[in-house]
Amino acid sequence: MKRTATLLALMIAGLTGFTQLSAQCDPDTENCIDTGEPGQFCPLSLPDAGLNTLYDEVVTIIPPGAYTVFGNDVTILFIEIDSVKNLPPGVDYFPNSDRFYPDTAYCIQLTGTPTQSGEFDLAIYIGATIDLLGTPTRIPVVNDTSVSITVVDILGSRARDFSGFQLYQNVPNPFFEGTRLGCYTPVEVKIDLSVYNILGVQVYHESDLVAPGEHEFRFDGRDLQPGTYLYKVSTGTTYFTGKLMKSR
Repeated sequence: MKRTATLLALMIAGLTGFTQLSAQCDPDTENCIDTGEPGQFCPLSLPDAGLNTLYDEVVTIIPPGAYTVFGNDVTILFIEIDSVKNLPPGVDYFPNSDRFYPDTAYCIQLTGTPTQSGEFDLAIYIGATIDLLGTPTRIPVVNDTSVSITVVDILGSRARDFSGFQLYQNVPNPFFEGTRLGCYTPVEVKIDLSVYNILGVQVYHESDLVAPGEHEFRFDGRDLQPGTYLYKVSTGTTYFTGKLMKSR
């Protein structure tokens, strides 16, 4: 587990200077739970973005309540955003709050159409206001490159990691009638796919017992209304979440 300074930067990863805008996202308080290690960032890894393809992801953060200064833990009052550099061209981040208070769930919406492929290590700058001997004191946290966004020319073309269960970005996204959601499992496992509308109502469910190897869900969404849908893929021991975009 990374130390507090790294986690602070990780949680605010990707926030731009557009803090006057508010994201229309909602934090995932069902699946992202504060374990006190400290703080939480969900999901732990961002899916690949596709070149010239709309990318829209929501991350949930729960800030930690302490920060280490000269070897001593001090209380964090709140965190504010300074700047983030090296974002993929065409992509912006929008938080649902200007300040992040400890032990409270927030969300950040990452959206846009990448215009350049490559791996982008985010340079993140934030400020933490701490309780220093009873006095609120703002201290800077220097840049950190814990979080990266990979933009590939064609989604699904990135080299696979076959050491564990993998879920790939759905293609196409956005979709008009249907989309394909690929995965890899090193062992036989039962996989559940559930799709929900933005109100949390389940609109689709599929379950399958699959052999080791690569597999693909073919989701038929032609009867759905245009908009954003959330999906959850579960293996019983782990789960992955993401968004499906239904176009008009």
